[in-house]
Amino acid sequence: MTRNLYKKIINFFIIIFLAIQIFIYFYNQRPLSENFSQKNMTVENFSSIVLSKSGMTKIGSEKLNKIDENNIYLEGNSYLENKEYKIYGENIFIKIEEEISNSNDPVKVINSMGILKSKGFKNLDNEGIIIFKGEVEFLID
Repeated sequence: MTRNLYKKIINFFIIIFLAIQIFIYFYNQRPLSENFSQKNMTVENFSSIVLSKSGMTKIGSEKLNKIDENNIYLEGNSYLENKEYKIYGENIFIKIEEEISNSNDPVKVINSMGILKSKGFKNLDNEGIIIFKGEVEFLID
């Protein structure tokens, strides 16, 4: 009889121990619906080639800040170059999916016709349109 009671007590403690382990396992699991904040990625002295619908564009800057999956901020002296033009400026924002880049800081654009200087720009790359802001000065080669 005591041997039977001893087995029941041991089985009881084993079941309690397993129940505690299962509780700890489920308690430590993170819910799948929880959103995790991602840190911004920053790269210094950055240069790369980006392939888009309009062709290849070389981008570079003193400091690249990845805001999120679709937005990049080129901080400091920056440039965008492709076969049509070269844009040199500062603090350029790029929306990757929409292929739009813009800056409110002075910019210098070089193409086959000459050099253009303005106080800012907005480049709608997939439409082939560059909108210049403020005073514009164009020097013909």
